[in-house]
Amino acid sequence: VAENIRKGLPEIEAALPPGVEIETAFDSSTYVKRSIRETLQTLGIAAILVVIIIFLALRNVRATLIPGLAIPVSIISAFAVMFFLGFSINTFTLLALILAIGLVVDDAIVVLENAYRHQEELVEDPTAAARDGTREIAFAVIATTVSLVAVFSPLAFLQGTTGRLFNEFGVALAGAVIVSSFVALSFTPMLCARILRVPKSHGPVFQTFERGFEGLATGYNTALAWALRHRWIIIGGAVGALVVAVVTFRALEREFVPDEDRGWFLSFIQAPEGSTVEFTDQYQRRVEAILAETEDVDLYFSIVGGFVPVNQGLVFSMLTDWSERDRSTQDVIGELFPQYFGIPGVQAFAFAPSPIGGFGKPVQFVVQHPNFDSLIGGMERFRSRAGAIPGLINLDIDLKVNKPELTVSYQRDRAEDLGVSVEAIGATLETMLGGRRVSTFTRDNKLYDVVVQMRPEERATPSDMSGLYVRGREGGLINLDQVATVAEDIGPSALLHYNRVRSYTLDASLTPELVLGEAIDSLRAAAAEVLPPGSSNSLAGESRELEDSGTALYFAFVLALIVVYMVLAAQFESLIHPFTVLMAVPLAVSGALVTLFVMKSTLNLYSQIGMILLIGLASKNSILLVEYANQLKAKGLASIEAVLEAGRIRLRPILMTSVATIAGASPIALGLSAGSESRIPLGLVIVGGVLVSTVLTLFLVPVVYVLLDALQAKLSRRTETPSLAQTVEA
Repeated sequence: VAENIRKGLPEIEAALPPGVEIETAFDSSTYVKRSIRETLQTLGIAAILVVIIIFLALRNVRATLIPGLAIPVSIISAFAVMFFLGFSINTFTLLALILAIGLVVDDAIVVLENAYRHQEELVEDPTAAARDGTREIAFAVIATTVSLVAVFSPLAFLQGTTGRLFNEFGVALAGAVIVSSFVALSFTPMLCARILRVPKSHGPVFQTFERGFEGLATGYNTALAWALRHRWIIIGGAVGALVVAVVTFRALEREFVPDEDRGWFLSFIQAPEGSTVEFTDQYQRRVEAILAETEDVDLYFSIVGGFVPVNQGLVFSMLTDWSERDRSTQDVIGELFPQYFGIPGVQAFAFAPSPIGGFGKPVQFVVQHPNFDSLIGGMERFRSRAGAIPGLINLDIDLKVNKPELTVSYQRDRAEDLGVSVEAIGATLETMLGGRRVSTFTRDNKLYDVVVQMRPEERATPSDMSGLYVRGREGGLINLDQVATVAEDIGPSALLHYNRVRSYTLDASLTPELVLGEAIDSLRAAAAEVLPPGSSNSLAGESRELEDSGTALYFAFVLALIVVYMVLAAQFESLIHPFTVLMAVPLAVSGALVTLFVMKSTLNLYSQIGMILLIGLASKNSILLVEYANQLKAKGLASIEAVLEAGRIRLRPILMTSVATIAGASPIALGLSAGSESRIPLGLVIVGGVLVSTVLTLFLVPVVYVLLDALQAKLSRRTETPSLAQTVEA
């Protein structure tokens, strides 16, 4: 849209009168284009990191090429899915594809590693190794894909702002994962049969890495054997991790979305009620003078009146390019705050609107009371109490009880004696002061209104109303003072309602030290202290979105767990093994919460979405272990021997896929693109959750598998024993 406007500007400018110029005063597309361009660069960086990780793990160019080709095939196919669904290329769909890079190679890595093992350990020819290795691992690939898609499915049904933001995110990510599973089960085996070869001898670098991995595998096998002998210690450690998660969850601060440096901010000016445009403009120019002297402010444009009342003004300020400044938007606003505060006569403050959209402040706290007098009676007390909350700045209440007004009181008895009606008094005031259209006339084929009204200088002060006259019973003129009194007073500029109840809204900005969730909790505590009985409160704007999104995402998390459990139960044809697989999820969530706490991040929209994604990401490793242990048990191995062998065989693909996922999410966690500050928590959740769950899952899942298998065997023996006894008796 912005590009089309720029193309049309020369034609519009040519039609303007001489001396009139068009300049770009504000352009939000600058941030959008910069963000998308740098997100695409992040996409490339993630792909390169993943390929490097694969090469370091395999130390073979041919082997690296096979899963490496899964990246462009899956990502391009995901673009095709987005095209047919009518999605656009935006920061959320690109964010999904960045995460997808670490996921689409997972299935290809698992298939490749198994085919390579069949060539190296079982000494099969490439074609047979590709066929048998893929057949052996196909169930695990399908199970991981279906579980990931099942996790994303609740995201597609979220409502409100959260749903609008992440519908395309979930669908794009699920589309890429589905395509990657087809690639892993068709394209990857073909490449393994054609180009994958196990060298007869390896170089010193390969041997060094291989000895290191063999040492790691031996150490893991020894540690796993110890864990299986001391199962309840491992279970206790898992319970301890859950306790840490609960404590950390309570300690983390909550907000809707973190602040973003979008390269612009707003300045708001509020003059006293009843101020003229000229008065407001006089003080707004002082704000403009401050902005003109502020470093890193590139340009600004100012509005007085217009779509806001005449006693209010707005200034849109654009900052210089991100590459040309070291300060963020919040740093610039912090510099302006004391200067604006020093302007007498008006209230002026600067703030950066919410990254999600809109121009409101983050804190919007609504107070309601059915009685208007009680409502305004506690308003100033609440405002003073809210002003004492540290970190809450630029407080304002939309209900202004300071608008000058004139109250005309009708003296009924005297007016009745003189024959003056209320209607006559009202019509006189309306005509003389407000103006009334009494007729029309036509001139040069144009219709004009005839409006009767006193001259401005004759109605400038309230005392001028004493010079008005009305007609009495016999047509005589009677002075307005004889039948009515006029009193000066103040009243509300508007009567506001929220859910059909009289209300006002306190809005405020936040300093970096205070997050939105803590601010809302503090305001609720203050409201309980000072508001009169019968008052209620609610939230609006970004504050409401924080509350609604939290509830919706917690519901989506639980729903995703249930859906994944049902999908895995159908695939494994068991109610026990899905529970074993999902034991990795609490560990992943624990790791994610601890990572957020250590990095001083918050629980917000992005980090909660990351928690939902962790259900599928953490389940992948468990599925690889449990599925192969089931295969070995079917061949006659006992449970302990089966999980020991499954751990040895599946250690390499688990580590490779986990490190690839971490590498794909690392650019997001590092915040490498413009305005990426808000998306950093999502990257931290994935990196921390996958890292911790990978390490702990390698021990907890085998232990739980053995315990549940023993419990299942005991229950089976109990059900078989009565049946056998009944048969002998018969």
